[in-house]
Amino acid sequence: MSLLAIDFTYLEGKDGELVVKELPTVDSHSDRVSSNVFKRPYSWEDLSLFNVRLNEAIVHGCNRDDGYAPYADLKNLVHCEASSAVALYCFGPLK
Repeated sequence: MSLLAIDFTYLEGKDGELVVKELPTVDSHSDRVSSNVFKRPYSWEDLSLFNVRLNEAIVHGCNRDDGYAPYADLKNLVHCEASSAVALYCFGPLK
């Protein structure tokens, strides 16, 4: 039986939505570690000044302009990674 750990780092998007920036996973059975850093889903100029300043204050080690994976792939990547998991654990009320 393998254990799968999935986490994510995020920034604040429009209307308080979470914008996932990085999705790291660890599979204990195969010793596989992976990480996907997503492109922004829309222009950051669309955010309110409050959200821009909030994102500047969030220190997650990721920059809002970083990313190589299309944001549209997020749902499929989570589904693919989580489909073999026995249980999922999320830390914190936002996640």
